Amino acid sequence: MVAGSFFLTPATALRYEKHDRKVKQMSKEEELGIGKDRRKIDMKEEYYRLAAKDLDDWDQKRVKRLPGEHDGVL
Repeated sequence: MVAGSFFLTPATALRYEKHDRKVKQMSKEEELGIGKDRRKIDMKEEYYRLAAKDLDDWDQKRVKRLPGEHDGVL
């Protein structure tokens, strides 16, 4: 009985170490699927890109509501 305990302890440790190698902790970027191929963002470039858009020419569109949902119209 005691010899079995000494034999099974290392075997159990190997089992859990093998499991730990398979399962690894992911970073937030890996979790979201963001890789190294994403483009770098420059704040000034983004500002000028958004400033160049025509924000005065737009139409308001209503969102289709689910059946039975209040649409907010009085």
